[in-house]
Amino acid sequence: GWVDEMERLPACERQAVRKSVGPIRFVLVKLCKLAFKIIHSTTKLLPAWYNVLNKCKLSQCIMPRDVATCWNSTFDMLTFALTYREAIDIICADKNMDLRDYELSEKEWELAQQLCDVLKKTLNCYYSMTDWSEVYRIAMVLHPRHKLSYFKEAGWGAQWIQAAESIVREEFECSY
Repeated sequence: GWVDEMERLPACERQAVRKSVGPIRFVLVKLCKLAFKIIHSTTKLLPAWYNVLNKCKLSQCIMPRDVATCWNSTFDMLTFALTYREAIDIICADKNMDLRDYELSEKEWELAQQLCDVLKKTLNCYYSMTDWSEVYRIAMVLHPRHKLSYFKEAGWGAQWIQAAESIVREEFECSY
């Protein structure tokens, strides 16, 4: 079953861990709340967000949110935020948008980058397991957000990507 490693730690160590991850958690909370505010303000913030994206010459899209039930959504949100940092900084700095509480300091942006790097290594380690079983490959290719794009962007070999696509097609044809 599920084991909570924090519960196994003595109280003083639990407190130290919580204190050490506090700044990282704060960055994630700011980004998640910012995404929520923009998405749910269709008459003010969302149009302003699209205007900022146009000015920054970035493609128009909504910031993904960190969702507890989607295991890699934290990585997706951080990757997006780092890519769209200029736009996020601009919209948060605009006093008329009332988003100053979600503005990230330089140190917080550094933490976001560091966490993103760690998560990327973790995801790559997890994704490398796809060689162990065809089921892993099928699951990864059928992931609704990534499909084959993750593997292309992460620099996986064309031969591996073609093999994964073939496995999915063969399984589909065999089962359906």
